[in-house]
Amino acid sequence: MKRKALGAVIAQAAQAGIGLLLQILVARLLGIEEYGRFAILYGVVIVATAVVTGLIGDSLVVLDRSQRALRAGLEAMLVLTSIVLAVGAFLIAWLTGFSDPWESALFAVALAAFAVEEIVRRLLIAHLSFVRTALTDAVGFVVALAIILTVHFAGALSLAAFLGGIAAGQIVATVIGWFLVPGVDRRLVGLRGADLAAVWRYGMWRGLQQVLRPSLFTVVRLLVLAGAGLTAVGLLEAARTYTSPLILVIGGLSSFLFVRFADQHKAGKGASVREADRVVGFLLIGTVVMSAIAVVLIPWVSPLLFDVTVDPLAVIAWLAYGMSVAIVTPYGALGAVGGRQIAVFVIRLSDTVLAILAAIVLLALGAEPSTLPFALAAASMLGGVGLRWLVSSTGRSEDPSGGRRPGGE
Repeated sequence: MKRKALGAVIAQAAQAGIGLLLQILVARLLGIEEYGRFAILYGVVIVATAVVTGLIGDSLVVLDRSQRALRAGLEAMLVLTSIVLAVGAFLIAWLTGFSDPWESALFAVALAAFAVEEIVRRLLIAHLSFVRTALTDAVGFVVALAIILTVHFAGALSLAAFLGGIAAGQIVATVIGWFLVPGVDRRLVGLRGADLAAVWRYGMWRGLQQVLRPSLFTVVRLLVLAGAGLTAVGLLEAARTYTSPLILVIGGLSSFLFVRFADQHKAGKGASVREADRVVGFLLIGTVVMSAIAVVLIPWVSPLLFDVTVDPLAVIAWLAYGMSVAIVTPYGALGAVGGRQIAVFVIRLSDTVLAILAAIVLLALGAEPSTLPFALAAASMLGGVGLRWLVSSTGRSEDPSGGRRPGGE
């Protein structure tokens, strides 16, 4: 199991590292202001991917995807969700004047490509094939990098070119990943008789929960944009990106824990709160160590990555937020696989709203944008306490599908 957990961290590291490298490229090649604009667009992509991850990705892990009707439901939900999110992203980016029509179209294609590739990744993760997952991401990044650098050396690099390169990379990664999925899951069924209801009952709440954190980041970016401008957004985002290795470790273990807890639940062996407590303790110790290293390396590493020195206060604030994520993640996974996804969502929604209100108050009082992650961290930690209470106070597991087994049993 330790090897699988390490594999999960490596897979998450590959995905997060690719995102980090893409953001560094934007900051270095297009400047900090364009990086601020890219951060907003990329944040929307992450939000959309989170919706698909929860709605479809978590559903295929927890529910019985061997049932034909449920498998068709997962496929139909992916098609519908990808189209709706892509069209919505295009219209919002274009009609608000944030991007021109061509850039908006590439943005929409990239978003849809991310959504589909994420489900292929989740199929691999469901089989604990973390090395294959990392390989899929790496191939997609190489394709994207090749396109971006080709356009750069041709003297025509723009944010639209970045989005186009990313979209192409994700499409290639989807194809490669599909052929790496074990044969039992590498099949498509017709959409006739698709059980969309079963997918929706479970996945709706997971999708809503998954979207909370990236939505929170997007709201904070927009608040900073309105109050301090694109440069401030870029600097705050640079500090967050600098601390992203911490979040990627936690995210990798989260993927592993979710699959592990789900398998235990299917086998009739519910995971214990004590096991989640041990994971939280391990994550907190690791967070403290990684945070100390990150702060010491700021003067040398941040100029190399972003061509600017990130604000140490912002870095410390984002590290505090990372510590709060370490507290929240294991308890949220434990509650969700046990059929308490609605209660988990309510708690996470409450701490997200509290974080947004706290950020608004801080900005209204004239606080520096670099202090905002402290407010996010405090609210998130309160959510972790609530989730710990939830999983420890409920000893009975419920049916994750919402009261009915997939397939009509």
